[in-house]
Amino acid sequence: MLEKIKTLIRENDICVLATGGAEGPHTSLMAYVCSEDATDIYLVTSSKSLKYRNIIQDGRVSLLVDTREKDARGTIRALTIGGQARVVLDEREKNSMLQAFARRHGHLKGLLEQGDIALVRIQVRSLQLLNGPQEAHHILLPERSGPV
Repeated sequence: MLEKIKTLIRENDICVLATGGAEGPHTSLMAYVCSEDATDIYLVTSSKSLKYRNIIQDGRVSLLVDTREKDARGTIRALTIGGQARVVLDEREKNSMLQAFARRHGHLKGLLEQGDIALVRIQVRSLQLLNGPQEAHHILLPERSGPV
């Protein structure tokens, strides 16, 4: 099941990001790219945004990736991803992932060229896949060592 979930992550590139902060819960429609093994998900945002402030305050986030554009109702798959978000400071990782963004999301060229953007890496910790309205699969990923 884990490989099917990773394929779902790789085949899509839009998610809903949920963060929380002093102003309460906040959701944002986001473009993403993922690492080759689909255990890290990268987002780009303005460092002036509410989602950025929320991530700085509390890095616990949730993402929703679904297949509503591809599948008929009743067969839609919805994947909830729980993870820990951190701003990417490593220049090598940042440059590599921004290039991946530019290739996958050419429509975001203007955003990627802004001086105030931040690259955020979400280390995937939990996965919940719903296949249609009743079939659910839950997976907790093992803790990884190293920086989050």
